[in-house]
Amino acid sequence: MKKIILLALIVLCIPIIIIDDTYKDYGYYNDNYPDLPKDENWEYVKERVFNGYNEKVYKYNGPILYKLYNATAKDSLVVNSILEELRVLLPNKEIDYFKNYADLVFDDSLQSKERNINRYKLSDLKKVTIKLYFEENNEVDNLFHFNEIPNSFKIYNKEWTFYSAKKISGFVQPDLHYVFNGKSTLKQRKKEIQRDFIWTIACAQFFQNKNDKIINSRNSILNNKESIRVGSQFSELDKFLLQKLYSPNLKKEFKDYMYKTYPWNYASNYINREKTKVLAIWTSIMLGIILFVLGFSLFYRKEYKHLYYSYFVPVLFFMISILYVFKILTYMTKPYESEHWRQYISIHVILIIVASIMALFLMLFDKFFIKKNMNVGLEILFKASFTFLICFTPVIFVFLLENNRAPWFKLNPLILVVFAFSIGRGLLIYLNHFSESLVKEKDVELSRLKEINAQAEVKLLQSQINPHFLYNALNSIASLAHSNADKTERMALSLSDLFRYSINKKGQKVSTIADEVDMVRSYLEIEQIRFGDRLKFSIRVDEGLKSMKIPMFIIQPMVENAVKHGISKIENTGIIALKIVKTKSGLDIVVEDNGPHFPEGLVSGHGLQTVYDLLRLTYNEKAILSWDNEPVKHIKISIEN
Repeated sequence: MKKIILLALIVLCIPIIIIDDTYKDYGYYNDNYPDLPKDENWEYVKERVFNGYNEKVYKYNGPILYKLYNATAKDSLVVNSILEELRVLLPNKEIDYFKNYADLVFDDSLQSKERNINRYKLSDLKKVTIKLYFEENNEVDNLFHFNEIPNSFKIYNKEWTFYSAKKISGFVQPDLHYVFNGKSTLKQRKKEIQRDFIWTIACAQFFQNKNDKIINSRNSILNNKESIRVGSQFSELDKFLLQKLYSPNLKKEFKDYMYKTYPWNYASNYINREKTKVLAIWTSIMLGIILFVLGFSLFYRKEYKHLYYSYFVPVLFFMISILYVFKILTYMTKPYESEHWRQYISIHVILIIVASIMALFLMLFDKFFIKKNMNVGLEILFKASFTFLICFTPVIFVFLLENNRAPWFKLNPLILVVFAFSIGRGLLIYLNHFSESLVKEKDVELSRLKEINAQAEVKLLQSQINPHFLYNALNSIASLAHSNADKTERMALSLSDLFRYSINKKGQKVSTIADEVDMVRSYLEIEQIRFGDRLKFSIRVDEGLKSMKIPMFIIQPMVENAVKHGISKIENTGIIALKIVKTKSGLDIVVEDNGPHFPEGLVSGHGLQTVYDLLRLTYNEKAILSWDNEPVKHIKISIEN
């Protein structure tokens, strides 16, 4: 019951997770979910800092250091002003001149390269130090559009390369060159230098998106990936981006914003697509394992009223399980592929139809082509091959129906699924055959053990009869020894005959009815000597039964019970009648006496218990021991042929 409940929960929960009640296509996803309320500042960070593949963020992990070359008083004043603003904006970041931070004269000697400064290697610090070169040229007008600056002007001396050492990262030699007219104002110079400063420390060279997706950010410094706009301003969006970029909680705050604003699957993929893909694969694998275990435990070797259902149910369950696994994988890795209720229901209807057809073909194939005496290996090969053919046919049909021009290897995942199903069916057939063989071997072994045990029990029970009878007979002889020597002699001789019978039959489990009756007759003669005229007996055996085999010592305990609990309890003449009669189903052995009635409930006693055990071990359920007081008191054994 628990397994059925778990399966029902999975079947109900998956559509709740993957189904979207609105029609949303790739355009809706590509437009960045236009109907969702968003924070413009965080969207600015999202579109420029994060790439949507992993959580890697480019920034200066160590101090941000600068070095000026040929700087005038105006240039130094402007740079100092910019540095002060950045220190206020980024209070936890070390921003300084290289000379002040390193406290030495910049040189290229081997000794200075090997030094460590504040836990950083000096060679690493030199590589990421931002160098600003200044030049005064009065022939250059104060025009700041790149295409209007003379060829001697270079804003980037080399292509920027992000450098990452063990403890520090930044750009390798991002040299910045400025050519200013001597008449240019501090404001003009600051605007140019600040733009490059912000662009550099924000690692804007590695911004991910070229498109301008934030409405109010067109004039921001960090708005564009390809180039720095001359007319851009250090906006509030730029300040927010810088603050968050160098915040120790950037990734956590960004994740909180994404999961709060966007659907879970989109946010997870945007934050770290690679990690989400791995998570999706493992989630799908675990779901597949759970469904396989549930299906195997619920449907394996389950018997149905109609043979067709034993094919239809497993096939349908397998197809729906594969559908759910792929739907979960798609939901987690492709947030733009949403599922609608109508699509979900229509897919299930199609699966039911396809499963019913496939199950019919599989049943007909097994019924008409697989023979009962077929070799197991050949049976597995035929069934697995036909299963692959039947399951792969609808895949090919749909592929061709859609006029799909994709190469055949695009079908690889489906081929693997169908192949796995076919191999799985063959494996189940082998396991079923293997388990049946084991069961048969165990049954044979158990039957042998039961037979050995039964033989031992029969021998034990038969050996228990002789001492019991001997005890009663010797008591009878002892009681007559002083009163009647002739009767004592006859009883001793009769007892000798009885034991001669037992000794001659030693090791045998069965005897003829005639021999058993002779033994009972000897016993009754002994008892008749003991009781005298108080005991009379009669024996009747139907013709044709005397040669029939029956277990040894099943009649004598019944007669003994009649003497002990019947005749010995009355003062009048006791009558015992032994009847062995043929019936339609076998024979009846009946012992009647005129002693007191049987008490209610079971008749106890060692003798009758022995008879009951012998019958059980010999005939199982084909022999019954019963007794009754009406119409004549009797005890009866009924044995079926």
